[in-house]
Amino acid sequence: MRSHYCTDLDVANIGEIVEVCGWANSHRDHGGVIFIDLRDKSGLVQLVCDPEDSTKAHEIASSIRDEFVLKAKGRVRARGEGLENPRLKTGKIEIVVDELIVENASETVPFVIGDNNVGEDVRLKYRYLDLRNAKAYEIFKLRSKATVAVRNSLDAQGFLEVETPILTKSTPEGARDYLVPSRVHNGEFYALPQSPQLFKQLLMCAGFDRYFQVAKCFRDEDLRADRQPEFTQIDIEMSFCDQEDVMKVTENLLRDVFKACGHEISIPFNRIRFKEAMEKYGSDKPDLRYDLSMIDVIDIFANCKNEIFSNIAKDTKKNRIKALKSS
Repeated sequence: MRSHYCTDLDVANIGEIVEVCGWANSHRDHGGVIFIDLRDKSGLVQLVCDPEDSTKAHEIASSIRDEFVLKAKGRVRARGEGLENPRLKTGKIEIVVDELIVENASETVPFVIGDNNVGEDVRLKYRYLDLRNAKAYEIFKLRSKATVAVRNSLDAQGFLEVETPILTKSTPEGARDYLVPSRVHNGEFYALPQSPQLFKQLLMCAGFDRYFQVAKCFRDEDLRADRQPEFTQIDIEMSFCDQEDVMKVTENLLRDVFKACGHEISIPFNRIRFKEAMEKYGSDKPDLRYDLSMIDVIDIFANCKNEIFSNIAKDTKKNRIKALKSS
């Protein structure tokens, strides 16, 4: 139905007859000439409906409202001097419409697309409208690029992608399973996997050597800051490998994923031993962007008159008294 996506067009297309499809992001009537910002997944392009160019297209444009689904055919031209919009990728051109079709009319929308002040309850009620926000699309696009990069990187490193079952037997693990009742076997249940643990062990025992999966996991547990009941994880399993082999695969994978998402990172990564991490940062996953390492001051408190501190300071093998250096 289209010859171009909206932002495929630029000054190189001036003079061409093009066809575009999308949603009416906004419309303006300037003294009889109607301007419509047409939106698709790529962005915006301006349509110009002038009765001197097409009476029918102008008549249809006069009935257009926000979020109408449109198809437009017309000629690309440069915007007039001083009328360019530097905020748009297509800000130097516009389409003079010859044919305009309303593929689907829209009722008045409950909120303006992209309005960040709209409450979450309203946005979730009208999720299909909320997802029309360009920011939402970019998030999905980024996730897609990352997932494709994961598959390409691990495939290049000799890994086989295997899809494991979702309905499985319940096994004792760290969290409770979500259970699914069986219609065929009365009183019995399937469990949703917390991770593909049993299946990837089976594959390794069978000699598959290198396996990976972008796996859907389910855990019936309380919410955490970095986990919800249903989440996705990258599962990797390797045979006949040591610590360095695992680190190399991981570094290559992260480098490729970040590159696909527009960021260059260098490998190998800096390494820090567990003991040093705990002594300096009190965590085995410290955020090294902040140089707030802890300093051991237990020797200062060894002769302290306050018994709370002095008793702790007596046993330097088990106890620690740490301080953070203020700026």
